[in-house]
Amino acid sequence: MDKERSKGLSLRKKRGEGKRSAKPVIGPPRQVPMPPMPGAKLGPTSVPPQVRIRDKQMVADLVKRRMSTRFPMPGEPGVDTPAMPNLPSGPSMIAAGAGARLPVKQPERSDGVNLDLDTFRDPNFNPDAFVATVLANASDEEIRDYQRRLKDIRNRTSSDLQKNVFVNRTQFILISKEIDKLKSEMRVLRNLLNDLHNTTSSLKTDSENSSTTSDLKARKAANRSSVADLTALHMSHLQALWKQVEGAQKFLPSVPGRHIILESRHWVELNAATWKPRRVVHIVLLNDHLLVATVKKKRTDNGSSGSPQIKNVAERCWPLAEIEMVDLSPNDSQNAKRAQVMNAVNLRVGKESFVYQNEDLSKKSELLRQFKKSADELRKALRAESEDNLRRRDSMTFLAGRDPRLLENGGLLNSLSAHGSTSALFTVEGQTRNLRWVEAQMDELDERIAHRQFEEAVVSVEKLRGLGRALASNKALVAELINFKVDERASRLAAVVTTDLTENPAKKSAVKANVQWLVRLDFEDRAREAFLEARSDIIKKRTRQVRFEGDVPLYISQVALVQFTLIKNTVEIYNSCFEYRLASALVRWAKERADEYMDLFERQLQAIDQDSKVYSDCMQITRLHSTMLVDCGLDFKELKDPRLRARKDDGASALGLK
Repeated sequence: MDKERSKGLSLRKKRGEGKRSAKPVIGPPRQVPMPPMPGAKLGPTSVPPQVRIRDKQMVADLVKRRMSTRFPMPGEPGVDTPAMPNLPSGPSMIAAGAGARLPVKQPERSDGVNLDLDTFRDPNFNPDAFVATVLANASDEEIRDYQRRLKDIRNRTSSDLQKNVFVNRTQFILISKEIDKLKSEMRVLRNLLNDLHNTTSSLKTDSENSSTTSDLKARKAANRSSVADLTALHMSHLQALWKQVEGAQKFLPSVPGRHIILESRHWVELNAATWKPRRVVHIVLLNDHLLVATVKKKRTDNGSSGSPQIKNVAERCWPLAEIEMVDLSPNDSQNAKRAQVMNAVNLRVGKESFVYQNEDLSKKSELLRQFKKSADELRKALRAESEDNLRRRDSMTFLAGRDPRLLENGGLLNSLSAHGSTSALFTVEGQTRNLRWVEAQMDELDERIAHRQFEEAVVSVEKLRGLGRALASNKALVAELINFKVDERASRLAAVVTTDLTENPAKKSAVKANVQWLVRLDFEDRAREAFLEARSDIIKKRTRQVRFEGDVPLYISQVALVQFTLIKNTVEIYNSCFEYRLASALVRWAKERADEYMDLFERQLQAIDQDSKVYSDCMQITRLHSTMLVDCGLDFKELKDPRLRARKDDGASALGLK
């Protein structure tokens, strides 16, 4: 036994053991048959597996149940969407790999402070509170972006407003011209009708002229007395109406010429839809209004006997110009219901409609006749009043009153009113014009100034001034009025052009255009002064922007370069825009700028010895840069030798011009 243990285990077969017992033989692996894959071709010997009927029914039931089940979509009402579960924690390598593969979503960048235009439309808008709340936590970049957006919105709104004003103004002018043309045609037609009426009147018999002079005088006296009596009678009737109808004085106060024409009682107000009676009313027709009063019964004591008292209460009152009265007769009916209503009238006031019926046919006919007559008379009176207003508008006082500054010139206004409208007719290019044409030209000039159409505005001013000079010989008043209005608008136009010239004095083309406009408007002195003043401001501004860091020659060099370059550019622009006869103003201006430079030079070198190298370097720099002025025709001796400035009394003689 010990010997076998020492040898260990062995897989070798002993010779005698095979004969004793037979052991199982382990063969090679055998393939287990599997069901074929979908789409695989079966061999001739392969047979598809058989599925039982019970298994087929079970699978069919499961598929039907799955297809008939409805799952709620996220976002539907009544559905509680569970929160997103956390990702399972994995090894660091997996997390790192996933992080490397999936892009990380960066937080969205804000576009700046939200710009709400409705906030600015609020009448109680407070700028300080708005800035404190909205822009409190904004950065500098966001504030600049917000300011830029506000400027864009302002510019866009301004351009839209200008376009709307231009369109509306153009349409208004066209309509006004068409109305004026129509009025002139109607005036001609009215004159022709008057001539026809006079011609037919002259063909009448002389029977009407048989009365004597005494009869005419007596008739005039009777008429004067009858007018006074008629006025008193109308007033008494109106006071009686106030007593009979409660609240009538509120609708119909005392007005000169107002009187009662017809009082009609026993009217019944009908429902306009069902034609059923609603209440009894009392209708009062005046020369300018129609009053409808409701008939009501007063309350009486329980112990009193007799018939109840009746009172009239004013309910509605309309002007005759706003009323349309229609007769609802059965012959003109459009349906069967209207045919059943007899002796009724329909009052139409705007979108409202009222129906009133009376049993007496004569009352309805009388009301319709008197209403038509009163409406025609009122229409004629309104037409006459409008014609009077038109004549008053055509008067000199009205046309001159459109310009408030003309009221200051009392002599011209009185002269225009005294001579009348006949002196206001003049000829322009073979056509007869009046002051209304002048006002139309002034309106067009104002429109061009508002739209900054400077070239067209200057041309209009020159044209109107030429017209004033042409009319000065035979139409002095019209010429004076035209010159007055043109000068006022030319001054306003020059102010706008001068503002543009001051804001853009560095652009040669813009300066030249603005100067030419001002010269054509006879404002050459204003253009020269505005241009030189603007250039002086630019020189001061650029000089202040030069920083002094301790090096005096460097600072003097920079200041000299800035100032002399700007002076040279100013001289070039001035010579291209103005005539040479105005060069004295330019030399005077350049001398003032040179004196300012020398003052700065002395202040900077006040504490430096004149024999030092720094002083000599600064003088050399000044001489070098001052040669730019020599090239444009200016030579200042002070710039060559600044020591000449020591003699203050002789400073004015230091100017020399080559």
